[in-house]
Amino acid sequence: MRVCLIFLMLCLASGSYAQDSTVFYKTSFALSGATDQTPFWVRANQNGNIPLEGNFAFANLGIYKRYDSNHSKLLQWSAGAEVAASYSTQTNLFFSDLYVTGKIGILEVLAGQKNGVTGLMDTTLTSGSLSVAGNARPFPRLQLAVPDYYPLHFTKDLVSFKLSYSDGFIGPSEINYGIASQIPRTYFHQKTFYLKFGNAASRLHVYTGFNHQAMWGGEAKITPLYNLAPLKAYWYTVTGKTFHFKKIGNHFGTVDIAGEWKGRNWSYFVYRQNIYETGSLFRIINYQDGLNGLRIRRNKPYDKQNRHFVFTGFLLEVLGTNNQINRSPFEDQSVYENGDYYNSYIYRRGWSYKGKEIGTPLIPESGTTKKNLPRNDSEFTNNNHLWAFHSGFTAIWLRTSLRFKGTYSRNNGSLLGKFDSTKQQISLILSAEKKLKILKECSIYSSISCDIGELYPNSYGLLIGFRKAGFLD
Repeated sequence: MRVCLIFLMLCLASGSYAQDSTVFYKTSFALSGATDQTPFWVRANQNGNIPLEGNFAFANLGIYKRYDSNHSKLLQWSAGAEVAASYSTQTNLFFSDLYVTGKIGILEVLAGQKNGVTGLMDTTLTSGSLSVAGNARPFPRLQLAVPDYYPLHFTKDLVSFKLSYSDGFIGPSEINYGIASQIPRTYFHQKTFYLKFGNAASRLHVYTGFNHQAMWGGEAKITPLYNLAPLKAYWYTVTGKTFHFKKIGNHFGTVDIAGEWKGRNWSYFVYRQNIYETGSLFRIINYQDGLNGLRIRRNKPYDKQNRHFVFTGFLLEVLGTNNQINRSPFEDQSVYENGDYYNSYIYRRGWSYKGKEIGTPLIPESGTTKKNLPRNDSEFTNNNHLWAFHSGFTAIWLRTSLRFKGTYSRNNGSLLGKFDSTKQQISLILSAEKKLKILKECSIYSSISCDIGELYPNSYGLLIGFRKAGFLD
């Protein structure tokens, strides 16, 4: 099926190449060396492309067909295919992106696997969205969406909305209980709905909405007594209804709110992602846990010939997940049982795909933490109780783009494996990229990074690479 999809995309891209310049490519090559495993901020939020082993080579090549924004056609299409390869202790070769989309008016249909994130947050410097962070490889799915905010004209464009509904396949899963140790097919359901208040002329925009994700499948083997057919199991998963006092599948989502003020020189964006996992989205949510962020970004254009140091963006985030109890805000009583974020009492894989975290990478897979820390075979992560303080900035200096990310976290383990004391961790990365005039503006980039602390093995890394992208015209 993948071979047929690639052939179809190449044929369509060849046909559109003669008509417009919506076809573009990107390629990169990098070499990395580290004293231990790959430092956290080299591999985090990289769509599962970067190996855990500190010494590796990586390359990718992608070709994409974008929508043609110069023509207001009722029907348009786009597609993408990207091959990623890495070599360390073993060789990996896989498709990162492989999809085709069709757009009828504001409605888009996607088939295949495509990188992306979910939720309201900064996308340049963030530690990672809580639900879907772009940390794991994308999985094949079918999605129906209004991907861009569409204004409601009867509100004089003051209110806009976007939404999505998708179902994907994430392969076999080991289960923690049942008559079988493994189920052959596991599925991933997602839906999102977001509103934006403020039109194009407004300086202030307010955003709010929610996302709901659920991992499900194998109910006939997990609870054979109830003889739950797949279609009925899907209905209970999508609606979140309780079946015999239990939820079907592993659910996770966030309720988000954000505001952005656009000034003359700078814009200010503040956001909050509030976690819900057990209980009901519409009745009680966990008000204490979540991701809080503030982004400041330069609006005023800067002179590209300027060789002085110029800040272009700054980010501060705080993540807290220590509570994990649904508590009534009026009576201060626990309403639902303790949560266990990104783990599942059903699926041993937890909130992961191909061994990587689907959600924020700050709650890591057990195999990446120090070997002396407690872990349980039934859990995906051994550290989901934490406070993390994350910051970053982007800047221009000597016509070179600079980017910094730094995270300090206080980690306390998981529900089944509490640490004997709070484990402190610092992860840092500073990267630089310089455009060259050769080869029609390619660029070289480099980064230095480190992990220092009690959660990950102490490691220092250096990465150098080459990057090229452009339109086929």
